[in-house]
Amino acid sequence: MRWLKMAMVNRVGGLASGLDIGQIISDLMKAQRLRLDRIKQDREIWQWRQEEYRTVNSSLLALRDVVFNLRLQGTFLAKTAVSADASIVTATAAGSAVPTVYQVKVKSLATAATNVSTQSISASPEEKIDPSANLLSQLDKLAGQFERDENNNFSFRINGVEFTFNAATDSLNTVIAKVNATKEAGVTMFYDPVADKVAIATTYTGDRNPGSAQAGGAEIQIDGAFLTEVLFLNEANEQGGTDAEFSLNGLELTSHTNSYTVNGVTFRFTGVTPGGLEGTATAVTVAHDVDAVVKAVKDFVDKYNEVIGLINAKLNEARYPDYRPLTETEIEKGKLTEKQIDQWQAKARSGILKNDPLLRSILDAMRQVLASVVGGLTDKVTVTVGGQSKTITANSLSVIGITTGPYTENGKLYLDENRLREALQSNPEAVMALFTRSKDEDGSDLPPAERGIAVRLYEAINNGIQRITAQAGRAGALVDNSYIGRLLREYDRRLGDYEERLARLEDRYWRQFTALETAINRMNMQSMWLAQHFMPGAR
Repeated sequence: MRWLKMAMVNRVGGLASGLDIGQIISDLMKAQRLRLDRIKQDREIWQWRQEEYRTVNSSLLALRDVVFNLRLQGTFLAKTAVSADASIVTATAAGSAVPTVYQVKVKSLATAATNVSTQSISASPEEKIDPSANLLSQLDKLAGQFERDENNNFSFRINGVEFTFNAATDSLNTVIAKVNATKEAGVTMFYDPVADKVAIATTYTGDRNPGSAQAGGAEIQIDGAFLTEVLFLNEANEQGGTDAEFSLNGLELTSHTNSYTVNGVTFRFTGVTPGGLEGTATAVTVAHDVDAVVKAVKDFVDKYNEVIGLINAKLNEARYPDYRPLTETEIEKGKLTEKQIDQWQAKARSGILKNDPLLRSILDAMRQVLASVVGGLTDKVTVTVGGQSKTITANSLSVIGITTGPYTENGKLYLDENRLREALQSNPEAVMALFTRSKDEDGSDLPPAERGIAVRLYEAINNGIQRITAQAGRAGALVDNSYIGRLLREYDRRLGDYEERLARLEDRYWRQFTALETAINRMNMQSMWLAQHFMPGAR
């Protein structure tokens, strides 16, 4: 800026007047800079407030994620499937599975189709091939030969997938690696250096082709002299894949794989029942996964307590009005250490959101939801109350063991896990409705008072997040149009304008004192001239 450049030139010290002009102007500017420092302090307070709001918002976002899981029926429909003998069968259950007991017998496991070289691929057992050397260098060691073109290229097909190699650069290991990496071929290969043979197997199990390999029903279809004349693989030598044979509650079944899914339960066969289908069945028990639901509810209670603890701390934090953000002048003048600066700033920042109405309203909204009764619910649970078993309508959190502590704890939740387990074991659907209910039987949205606790709490948290975002914006946002974001930009504009004003004022002071110095200097010169003319002996 031109005015700033001018302010840096033609500044004359107090040579004529004897005044310390630099110090005088510095003192004059200090008074003017007090207002600038005040603006900077106000801006920093608002920036702190923005940071504190965003800290709260981050915690609300984490709480919202936890509450989201409690809105899902799948959280409460979780099932477990426990096998009496995991060496025979294991199982997993989807939420749609019906609690029951399955009796499982396994006659045989599903196997993959396999094929093995009919003879050793090396010409001599004393001098076997090197599978890592290029094939061209191993021709004398191979028991068989294969055709190559003038560039030593050769090819073959497995299950219709064509592979091309170069004998001068590719080794047996290279061939095997490429086949194994090609999923479309559907096979895996390996070379056994002890047996000096190559084995190949399908990547899937089960009897996939009707008939025998000898009758043209090979599951691993091979074509090419390298496979048949060098690796000595013959389709007629294939051992076809077999299906798993088992019984489920007395019903005999087969499966291409060692797993079978029915009614939301997936069975995985790991061994054969002694005696096969005539042996003793293995019991697989499907039940509600009470532990998973308890964990989900406990995670919510813990996260909620963490969040309201943070909010209550902000609302009740001590405020020290005598401590304002330190200015650069105060830091330089006070010669403060880093520790002293941190301690001062901590007190200046303390209580920045004390009794904040926005946080208070968000906290009250969440507490109101958790203390409410869900209208329209009629399903009951059986729980222990005062040492006695009672059947109660599951329409509030207190019924299933989630209660609020004393007033002094500002809404902290407590979970009675035993009571929650009792409720889940007696009527898991009633507990699910308490949290997740959102629509009536016709699929229409229910009024707020009849929606589940988690549904309403999620809405309350989401509304709070949006309100804080409107107030303080989001960290990392490219454009911050929140209230505080706009306010900080206005402070930046005011600071810039005031800095320019102070620079112009300082330049004016210098020009004025420079003019004064010039005038005094001129007067001094005139006085000296007069003195010289009136001195005795002067002509």
